[in-house]
Amino acid sequence: MTTNIETTFKTLVCFIVCDSGPAGHFAAFSKSLYQDNGPYHIEIHASGPALAKLQDSNLPDGIKVVSFQLNRLASTEEEEKLAKELNNKCHQQNARLIITDIGNKFDIKLQEFSSAITNNSWTYYDNPEVFVPGGYSLIAHETIKKSKNVLFANMNLAKANGLPDIDLTNKTLYGVGYYPTEQAEMIYRRRITEKTTHRAQFFAKHKLNELQYHQIFVYFGGNNQVYFEHAFPAFLSFLRDAIQQNETTFLFLIQQHPAAKQENLDGKMVTKLMQDNNIKCSVLLSDLTSDQAQILADGAMYYQTSMGPQFALAGIPVMQVGHDIYDDVLVRNRLSYTATDSHEFIAGLRKMQQQNTNDDNDKLNEQKQLIYQAIGYNPNWSKNLEELIKR
Repeated sequence: MTTNIETTFKTLVCFIVCDSGPAGHFAAFSKSLYQDNGPYHIEIHASGPALAKLQDSNLPDGIKVVSFQLNRLASTEEEEKLAKELNNKCHQQNARLIITDIGNKFDIKLQEFSSAITNNSWTYYDNPEVFVPGGYSLIAHETIKKSKNVLFANMNLAKANGLPDIDLTNKTLYGVGYYPTEQAEMIYRRRITEKTTHRAQFFAKHKLNELQYHQIFVYFGGNNQVYFEHAFPAFLSFLRDAIQQNETTFLFLIQQHPAAKQENLDGKMVTKLMQDNNIKCSVLLSDLTSDQAQILADGAMYYQTSMGPQFALAGIPVMQVGHDIYDDVLVRNRLSYTATDSHEFIAGLRKMQQQNTNDDNDKLNEQKQLIYQAIGYNPNWSKNLEELIKR
Protein backbone atom coordinates (compact mmCIF):
# COMPACT_ATOMS: atom_id res chain seq x y z
CA MET A 1 0.00 0.00 0.00
CA THR A 2 1.34 3.44 -0.88
CA THR A 3 1.88 6.04 1.87
CA ASN A 4 0.84 9.69 1.85
CA ILE A 5 4.49 10.74 1.48
CA GLU A 6 4.84 8.54 -1.59
CA THR A 7 1.70 9.92 -3.22
CA THR A 8 2.60 13.58 -2.60
CA PHE A 9 4.80 13.65 -5.67
CA LYS A 10 2.54 11.53 -7.87
CA THR A 11 -0.36 12.52 -10.08
CA LEU A 12 -3.60 11.15 -8.63
CA VAL A 13 -6.14 9.59 -10.98
CA CYS A 14 -9.37 8.80 -9.17
CA PHE A 15 -12.08 6.39 -10.42
CA ILE A 16 -15.57 6.06 -8.90
CA VAL A 17 -17.55 3.07 -10.17
CA CYS A 18 -20.85 1.31 -9.42
CA ASP A 19 -21.23 -1.32 -12.15
CA SER A 20 -19.11 -4.32 -13.11
CA GLY A 21 -18.69 -3.55 -16.83
CA PRO A 22 -16.93 -0.20 -16.45
CA ALA A 23 -15.10 -1.58 -13.41
CA GLY A 24 -13.34 -4.00 -15.75
CA HIS A 25 -12.35 -1.07 -17.97
CA PHE A 26 -11.09 0.94 -14.99
CA ALA A 27 -9.05 -2.05 -13.82
CA ALA A 28 -7.34 -2.16 -17.22
CA PHE A 29 -6.76 1.62 -17.15
CA SER A 30 -5.27 1.39 -13.66
CA LYS A 31 -2.92 -1.44 -14.57
CA SER A 32 -1.78 0.47 -17.64
CA LEU A 33 -1.04 3.65 -15.68
CA TYR A 34 0.44 2.13 -12.55
CA GLN A 35 4.14 1.49 -12.01
CA ASP A 36 5.92 1.03 -8.66
CA ASN A 37 8.03 4.12 -9.19
CA GLY A 38 5.88 5.68 -11.87
CA PRO A 39 4.25 9.12 -12.01
CA TYR A 40 0.69 8.06 -11.13
CA HIS A 41 -1.15 7.17 -7.97
CA ILE A 42 -4.40 5.32 -8.65
CA GLU A 43 -7.40 5.31 -6.33
CA ILE A 44 -10.63 3.43 -7.16
CA HIS A 45 -13.84 3.84 -5.15
CA ALA A 46 -16.19 0.95 -5.92
CA SER A 47 -19.50 -0.53 -4.82
CA GLY A 48 -21.31 -3.85 -5.18
CA PRO A 49 -20.65 -5.74 -8.44
CA ALA A 50 -17.95 -3.23 -9.36
CA LEU A 51 -16.02 -4.02 -6.19
CA ALA A 52 -16.31 -7.76 -6.84
CA LYS A 53 -15.03 -7.25 -10.39
CA LEU A 54 -12.02 -5.31 -9.15
CA GLN A 55 -11.23 -7.91 -6.51
CA ASP A 56 -11.04 -10.51 -9.29
CA SER A 57 -8.85 -8.32 -11.51
CA ASN A 58 -5.42 -9.02 -9.94
CA LEU A 59 -4.66 -5.37 -9.39
CA PRO A 60 -1.15 -4.47 -8.16
CA ASP A 61 -0.95 -3.86 -4.40
CA GLY A 62 -0.07 -0.22 -4.98
CA ILE A 63 -3.47 0.55 -6.50
CA LYS A 64 -5.80 1.69 -3.73
CA VAL A 65 -9.34 0.25 -3.83
CA VAL A 66 -11.88 1.73 -1.41
CA SER A 67 -15.40 0.30 -1.02
CA PHE A 68 -18.64 2.21 -0.54
CA GLN A 69 -22.21 0.99 -0.07
CA LEU A 70 -25.16 1.97 -2.24
CA ASN A 71 -27.73 -0.58 -1.10
CA ARG A 72 -27.88 0.91 2.39
CA LEU A 73 -28.86 4.40 1.29
CA ALA A 74 -32.36 5.18 2.51
CA SER A 75 -32.98 8.65 1.07
CA THR A 76 -31.97 11.19 -1.54
CA GLU A 77 -30.21 13.12 1.19
CA GLU A 78 -28.02 10.11 1.99
CA GLU A 79 -27.20 9.70 -1.72
CA GLU A 80 -26.19 13.33 -1.96
CA LYS A 81 -24.07 13.08 1.17
CA LEU A 82 -22.21 10.02 -0.18
CA ALA A 83 -21.72 11.63 -3.61
CA LYS A 84 -20.19 14.69 -1.96
CA GLU A 85 -17.94 12.58 0.28
CA LEU A 86 -16.59 10.52 -2.62
CA ASN A 87 -15.91 13.56 -4.76
CA ASN A 88 -14.29 15.45 -1.88
CA LYS A 89 -11.96 12.53 -1.13
CA CYS A 90 -10.60 12.79 -4.65
CA HIS A 91 -10.72 16.58 -4.97
CA GLN A 92 -9.03 17.28 -1.64
CA GLN A 93 -6.09 15.14 -2.76
CA ASN A 94 -5.80 17.32 -5.89
CA ALA A 95 -6.85 14.55 -8.26
CA ARG A 96 -5.75 15.30 -11.81
CA LEU A 97 -8.74 13.36 -13.12
CA ILE A 98 -11.92 12.06 -11.53
CA ILE A 99 -13.60 9.49 -13.79
CA THR A 100 -17.01 7.98 -12.96
CA ASP A 101 -19.09 5.40 -14.75
CA ILE A 102 -22.35 6.46 -16.38
CA GLY A 103 -25.10 3.83 -16.26
CA ASN A 104 -26.06 3.83 -12.57
CA LYS A 105 -28.55 6.38 -11.19
CA PHE A 106 -26.01 7.27 -8.50
CA ASP A 107 -23.67 8.48 -11.27
CA ILE A 108 -26.05 11.39 -11.87
CA LYS A 109 -25.43 12.64 -8.33
CA LEU A 110 -21.70 11.96 -8.63
CA GLN A 111 -21.40 14.12 -11.72
CA GLU A 112 -23.65 16.84 -10.33
CA PHE A 113 -21.35 17.42 -7.38
CA SER A 114 -18.09 16.60 -9.13
CA SER A 115 -18.67 19.05 -11.97
CA ALA A 116 -19.51 21.75 -9.43
CA ILE A 117 -16.08 21.59 -7.78
CA THR A 118 -13.69 20.77 -10.63
CA ASN A 119 -13.26 20.92 -14.40
CA ASN A 120 -11.35 17.62 -14.32
CA SER A 121 -14.31 15.31 -13.78
CA TRP A 122 -15.28 12.95 -16.62
CA THR A 123 -18.17 10.56 -17.04
CA TYR A 124 -17.20 7.39 -18.91
CA TYR A 125 -19.47 6.00 -21.65
CA ASP A 126 -18.19 2.43 -21.63
CA ASN A 127 -20.64 0.84 -24.06
CA PRO A 128 -19.59 0.66 -27.73
CA GLU A 129 -23.17 1.19 -28.91
CA VAL A 130 -24.91 4.48 -29.78
CA PHE A 131 -28.10 3.33 -28.04
CA VAL A 132 -28.55 0.72 -25.33
CA PRO A 133 -32.08 -0.48 -24.44
CA GLY A 134 -33.23 -1.15 -20.91
CA GLY A 135 -32.30 2.08 -19.15
CA TYR A 136 -28.58 2.55 -19.79
CA SER A 137 -29.05 5.26 -22.40
CA LEU A 138 -31.72 7.03 -20.31
CA ILE A 139 -29.45 7.19 -17.27
CA ALA A 140 -26.45 8.09 -19.43
CA HIS A 141 -28.46 11.01 -20.83
CA GLU A 142 -29.15 12.34 -17.33
CA THR A 143 -25.55 11.79 -16.21
CA ILE A 144 -24.18 13.63 -19.25
CA LYS A 145 -26.51 16.55 -18.52
CA LYS A 146 -24.71 17.01 -15.20
CA SER A 147 -21.22 16.52 -16.61
CA LYS A 148 -18.85 18.88 -18.36
CA ASN A 149 -16.72 16.14 -19.92
CA VAL A 150 -17.56 12.81 -21.56
CA LEU A 151 -14.97 10.08 -22.09
CA PHE A 152 -15.90 7.41 -24.66
CA ALA A 153 -14.57 3.87 -24.90
CA ASN A 154 -15.61 3.86 -28.58
CA MET A 155 -13.59 6.54 -30.37
CA ASN A 156 -16.24 6.72 -33.11
CA LEU A 157 -18.71 8.26 -30.65
CA ALA A 158 -16.49 11.14 -29.47
CA LYS A 159 -18.05 13.74 -31.76
CA ALA A 160 -20.87 16.25 -31.53
CA ASN A 161 -23.41 13.90 -33.13
CA GLY A 162 -21.92 10.71 -31.67
CA LEU A 163 -25.05 10.00 -29.63
CA PRO A 164 -27.97 11.27 -31.72
CA ASP A 165 -30.49 10.92 -28.87
CA ILE A 166 -28.28 12.68 -26.30
CA ASP A 167 -27.35 16.37 -26.40
CA LEU A 168 -23.55 16.70 -26.35
CA THR A 169 -23.57 20.45 -26.98
CA ASN A 170 -20.95 22.33 -24.94
CA LYS A 171 -19.45 19.10 -23.63
CA THR A 172 -15.76 18.27 -23.91
CA LEU A 173 -15.56 14.91 -25.70
CA TYR A 174 -12.63 12.49 -25.80
CA GLY A 175 -12.28 8.98 -27.20
CA VAL A 176 -9.88 6.57 -25.53
CA GLY A 177 -10.44 3.66 -27.92
CA TYR A 178 -10.67 0.89 -25.32
CA TYR A 179 -12.31 -2.52 -25.47
CA PRO A 180 -11.22 -5.62 -23.48
CA THR A 181 -9.68 -7.28 -26.53
CA GLU A 182 -6.95 -8.85 -24.39
CA GLN A 183 -9.71 -10.68 -22.50
CA ALA A 184 -11.17 -11.97 -25.77
CA GLU A 185 -7.76 -13.11 -26.96
CA MET A 186 -7.13 -14.90 -23.66
CA ILE A 187 -10.45 -16.71 -23.93
CA TYR A 188 -9.72 -17.62 -27.55
CA ARG A 189 -6.42 -19.23 -26.54
CA ARG A 190 -7.94 -21.04 -23.58
CA ARG A 191 -10.74 -22.40 -25.74
CA ILE A 192 -8.09 -24.06 -27.89
CA THR A 193 -6.13 -25.57 -25.00
CA GLU A 194 -8.69 -26.04 -22.21
CA LYS A 195 -12.18 -26.44 -23.68
CA THR A 196 -12.18 -30.25 -23.67
CA THR A 197 -10.97 -30.44 -20.07
CA HIS A 198 -13.46 -27.80 -18.88
CA ARG A 199 -16.33 -29.65 -20.54
CA ALA A 200 -15.37 -32.97 -18.97
CA GLN A 201 -15.12 -31.38 -15.52
CA PHE A 202 -18.44 -29.62 -16.00
CA PHE A 203 -20.31 -32.78 -17.00
CA ALA A 204 -18.74 -34.75 -14.14
CA LYS A 205 -19.68 -32.08 -11.60
CA HIS A 206 -23.31 -32.06 -12.71
CA LYS A 207 -23.43 -35.85 -13.16
CA LEU A 208 -24.44 -35.58 -16.81
CA ASN A 209 -23.56 -37.87 -19.67
CA GLU A 210 -21.22 -35.93 -21.95
CA LEU A 211 -22.07 -38.21 -24.88
CA GLN A 212 -25.73 -37.20 -24.66
CA TYR A 213 -25.13 -33.50 -25.28
CA HIS A 214 -23.41 -32.62 -28.54
CA GLN A 215 -23.36 -28.87 -27.89
CA ILE A 216 -23.41 -26.49 -24.91
CA PHE A 217 -25.15 -23.22 -25.69
CA VAL A 218 -24.77 -20.46 -23.10
CA TYR A 219 -27.31 -17.65 -22.72
CA PHE A 220 -25.72 -14.52 -21.20
CA GLY A 221 -28.37 -12.61 -19.30
CA GLY A 222 -29.02 -8.94 -18.64
CA ASN A 223 -30.25 -6.81 -15.78
CA ASN A 224 -32.83 -4.27 -16.84
CA GLN A 225 -36.57 -3.92 -17.33
CA VAL A 226 -36.57 -4.70 -21.06
CA TYR A 227 -34.60 -7.89 -20.40
CA PHE A 228 -36.81 -9.18 -17.58
CA GLU A 229 -40.16 -8.20 -19.10
CA HIS A 230 -39.58 -8.91 -22.79
CA ALA A 231 -36.26 -10.35 -23.99
CA PHE A 232 -35.78 -13.16 -21.47
CA PRO A 233 -39.42 -14.38 -21.51
CA ALA A 234 -39.17 -14.51 -25.32
CA PHE A 235 -35.99 -16.59 -25.08
CA LEU A 236 -37.62 -18.98 -22.60
CA SER A 237 -40.62 -19.51 -24.87
CA PHE A 238 -38.32 -20.34 -27.81
CA LEU A 239 -36.29 -22.62 -25.55
CA ARG A 240 -39.41 -24.48 -24.43
CA ASP A 241 -40.49 -24.99 -28.03
CA ALA A 242 -37.04 -26.24 -29.03
CA ILE A 243 -36.98 -28.81 -26.23
CA GLN A 244 -40.53 -29.91 -27.02
CA GLN A 245 -39.44 -30.44 -30.64
CA ASN A 246 -36.86 -32.89 -29.31
CA GLU A 247 -33.77 -30.69 -29.58
CA THR A 248 -32.45 -32.67 -26.60
CA THR A 249 -28.86 -33.13 -27.74
CA PHE A 250 -28.24 -29.49 -26.79
CA LEU A 251 -27.50 -28.40 -23.22
CA PHE A 252 -28.59 -24.85 -22.39
CA LEU A 253 -26.69 -22.97 -19.71
CA ILE A 254 -28.09 -19.73 -18.27
CA GLN A 255 -25.29 -17.34 -17.28
CA GLN A 256 -26.88 -14.64 -15.15
CA HIS A 257 -25.66 -11.06 -15.09
CA PRO A 258 -23.67 -10.54 -11.85
CA ALA A 259 -26.02 -7.78 -10.69
CA ALA A 260 -29.12 -9.93 -11.36
CA LYS A 261 -28.15 -12.82 -9.10
CA GLN A 262 -29.28 -11.31 -5.81
CA GLU A 263 -32.95 -10.86 -6.78
CA ASN A 264 -32.68 -13.89 -9.08
CA LEU A 265 -35.70 -12.91 -11.17
CA ASP A 266 -34.48 -14.72 -14.26
CA GLY A 267 -33.39 -17.72 -12.17
CA LYS A 268 -36.94 -18.03 -10.82
CA MET A 269 -38.30 -17.80 -14.36
CA VAL A 270 -36.03 -20.65 -15.44
CA THR A 271 -37.13 -22.80 -12.49
CA LYS A 272 -40.80 -22.18 -13.34
CA LEU A 273 -40.20 -23.08 -17.00
CA MET A 274 -38.60 -26.37 -15.98
CA GLN A 275 -41.31 -27.23 -13.47
CA ASP A 276 -44.21 -26.32 -15.77
CA ASN A 277 -42.77 -28.29 -18.70
CA ASN A 278 -41.19 -31.20 -16.83
CA ILE A 279 -37.71 -30.28 -18.07
CA LYS A 280 -35.09 -32.16 -16.04
CA CYS A 281 -31.60 -31.91 -17.49
CA SER A 282 -31.48 -29.86 -20.68
CA VAL A 283 -31.40 -26.47 -18.91
CA LEU A 284 -29.10 -25.41 -16.08
CA LEU A 285 -28.46 -22.21 -14.17
CA SER A 286 -24.73 -21.62 -14.42
CA ASP A 287 -22.43 -21.59 -11.40
CA LEU A 288 -19.46 -20.69 -13.62
CA THR A 289 -17.70 -17.38 -14.08
CA SER A 290 -18.31 -15.58 -17.34
CA ASP A 291 -14.83 -16.56 -18.57
CA GLN A 292 -15.39 -20.22 -17.72
CA ALA A 293 -18.74 -20.23 -19.51
CA GLN A 294 -17.18 -18.74 -22.64
CA ILE A 295 -14.37 -21.30 -22.63
CA LEU A 296 -16.72 -24.30 -22.77
CA ALA A 297 -19.48 -22.69 -24.88
CA ASP A 298 -20.27 -24.03 -28.35
CA GLY A 299 -22.43 -20.97 -28.87
CA ALA A 300 -23.21 -17.72 -27.03
CA MET A 301 -26.72 -16.30 -26.93
CA TYR A 302 -27.78 -12.88 -25.64
CA TYR A 303 -30.20 -10.03 -26.20
CA GLN A 304 -28.10 -6.99 -25.35
CA THR A 305 -24.63 -6.96 -23.83
CA SER A 306 -21.44 -4.98 -24.37
CA MET A 307 -19.73 -8.39 -24.26
CA GLY A 308 -21.17 -9.30 -27.66
CA PRO A 309 -18.05 -8.30 -29.61
CA GLN A 310 -15.94 -10.22 -27.09
CA PHE A 311 -17.82 -13.45 -27.87
CA ALA A 312 -17.13 -13.06 -31.58
CA LEU A 313 -13.49 -12.05 -31.04
CA ALA A 314 -13.03 -15.18 -28.93
CA GLY A 315 -14.23 -17.32 -31.84
CA ILE A 316 -17.58 -18.28 -30.32
CA PRO A 317 -20.60 -18.60 -32.65
CA VAL A 318 -23.16 -15.99 -31.57
CA MET A 319 -26.94 -15.60 -31.76
CA GLN A 320 -28.97 -12.65 -30.58
CA VAL A 321 -32.29 -13.88 -29.14
CA GLY A 322 -35.23 -11.78 -28.00
CA HIS A 323 -38.63 -10.25 -28.61
CA ASP A 324 -37.19 -8.00 -31.31
CA ILE A 325 -33.89 -7.37 -33.08
CA TYR A 326 -31.48 -5.00 -31.34
CA ASP A 327 -29.32 -3.44 -34.05
CA ASP A 328 -25.94 -3.79 -32.34
CA VAL A 329 -22.40 -4.09 -33.73
CA LEU A 330 -22.66 -7.81 -34.43
CA VAL A 331 -26.10 -7.63 -36.05
CA ARG A 332 -25.20 -4.63 -38.23
CA ASN A 333 -22.12 -6.41 -39.50
CA ARG A 334 -23.86 -9.79 -39.91
CA LEU A 335 -21.62 -11.45 -37.36
CA SER A 336 -24.48 -12.83 -35.30
CA TYR A 337 -27.49 -14.98 -36.07
CA THR A 338 -30.80 -13.52 -34.88
CA ALA A 339 -33.96 -15.11 -33.54
CA THR A 340 -37.29 -13.49 -32.71
CA ASP A 341 -39.39 -16.65 -32.92
CA SER A 342 -39.02 -20.37 -32.25
CA HIS A 343 -38.36 -21.28 -35.87
CA GLU A 344 -35.45 -18.82 -36.15
CA PHE A 345 -34.17 -19.94 -32.76
CA ILE A 346 -33.99 -23.62 -33.71
CA ALA A 347 -32.44 -22.73 -37.08
CA GLY A 348 -29.87 -20.56 -35.30
CA LEU A 349 -28.91 -23.39 -32.95
CA ARG A 350 -28.20 -25.63 -35.91
CA LYS A 351 -26.23 -22.90 -37.68
CA MET A 352 -24.06 -22.41 -34.59
CA GLN A 353 -23.54 -26.16 -34.42
CA GLN A 354 -22.48 -26.19 -38.07
CA GLN A 355 -20.20 -23.18 -37.57
CA ASN A 356 -18.30 -25.09 -34.89
CA THR A 357 -17.33 -27.72 -37.47
CA ASN A 358 -16.11 -25.13 -39.99
CA ASP A 359 -13.53 -23.04 -38.11
CA ASP A 360 -11.84 -20.58 -40.46
CA ASN A 361 -8.91 -18.58 -39.06
CA ASP A 362 -8.78 -16.24 -42.06
CA LYS A 363 -12.46 -15.43 -41.65
CA LEU A 364 -11.98 -14.86 -37.91
CA ASN A 365 -9.16 -12.40 -38.60
CA GLU A 366 -11.37 -10.53 -41.07
CA GLN A 367 -14.13 -10.38 -38.47
CA LYS A 368 -11.66 -9.10 -35.88
CA GLN A 369 -10.69 -6.10 -38.00
CA LEU A 370 -14.32 -5.38 -38.80
CA ILE A 371 -15.23 -5.46 -35.10
CA TYR A 372 -12.26 -3.29 -34.10
CA GLN A 373 -13.38 -0.64 -36.54
CA ALA A 374 -17.03 -0.83 -35.47
CA ILE A 375 -16.31 -0.53 -31.73
CA GLY A 376 -13.81 2.28 -32.18
CA TYR A 377 -10.93 0.28 -30.76
CA ASN A 378 -7.41 1.73 -30.83
CA PRO A 379 -4.48 -0.48 -29.80
CA ASN A 380 -2.81 2.70 -28.47
CA TRP A 381 -5.62 3.32 -25.99
CA SER A 382 -3.21 3.50 -23.04
CA LYS A 383 -1.30 6.32 -24.76
CA ASN A 384 -4.60 8.10 -25.43
CA LEU A 385 -5.46 7.83 -21.74
CA GLU A 386 -2.13 9.32 -20.66
CA GLU A 387 -2.56 12.17 -23.12
CA LEU A 388 -5.91 12.96 -21.50
CA ILE A 389 -4.28 13.08 -18.06
CA LYS A 390 -1.56 15.44 -19.31
CA ARG A 391 -3.97 17.87 -21.00
